Amino acid sequence: MKNERNYNQEIKDNKDRKYAYNFDFDIMHPFMMRSFEPYFQNGSLLELGSFKGDFTKLLMRHFEDITCVEASLDAICQAKEKLGNKVKYINELFEEVHLTKKIR
Repeated sequence: MKNERNYNQEIKDNKDRKYAYNFDFDIMHPFMMRSFEPYFQNGSLLELGSFKGDFTKLLMRHFEDITCVEASLDAICQAKEKLGNKVKYINELFEEVHLTKKIR
């Protein structure tokens, strides 16, 4: 039996929880960037689960060629509003995406 999920619905905040909190944006994202930066290499970047593009925006400081795989089309639309067309978005599940280019 296949479990059908509504990824557009899952990203919505509700009275019991938020999908992402200010702690994520203000504390965790900068910490993650400091942790990752020593390992960055020139070339392309693949981001899995880009949500609405907040972390993608930080990655854009280091990479010009970014591809994001995101299950929620609503999240991709919001990321595009925020970041424009500088990022390639693929609306697909990680388990089902077929990438056409090798990303280092």
